[in-house]
Amino acid sequence: MYPGRLQGPKLEPTSVTVETIDDRLRIVAGRTEIGSWPLASVSVERTSIYRFALEIEDDTFEFIPDEPSGFSDDIGAVLDLTARQERFGLKARLQEAKNS
Repeated sequence: MYPGRLQGPKLEPTSVTVETIDDRLRIVAGRTEIGSWPLASVSVERTSIYRFALEIEDDTFEFIPDEPSGFSDDIGAVLDLTARQERFGLKARLQEAKNS
C-alpha cells in the first residue's frame, strides 16, 4: 500500500492509496475505491525521483507516492539517472529563441 497524491488533467491533486495486490493496481481515496485494473493493462513510468506517470484506460495521471523507492521497486518502474537531462529544458529553450 502506497499513500500519496494523484492528479490528472481532469483531477485536482487528491490523496489516495495505491495498492498492488494479486497482479492488480487498485486506487482508493479514503474509503472509496476509485478503481481496480490488471497490472498488465496499466503503464507506469517513473518521470522523476519522486513522480510516476500512470496510464490507465487512455488517461494519464501523475502519482507522487510518500515512499517513491518502495513503489518503484514494487511496480518495476525505474528512472535512468545516468541520462543527461537539461534542467527544466532551459538550454533548449534558449537555443530555440536564439535561432528564431
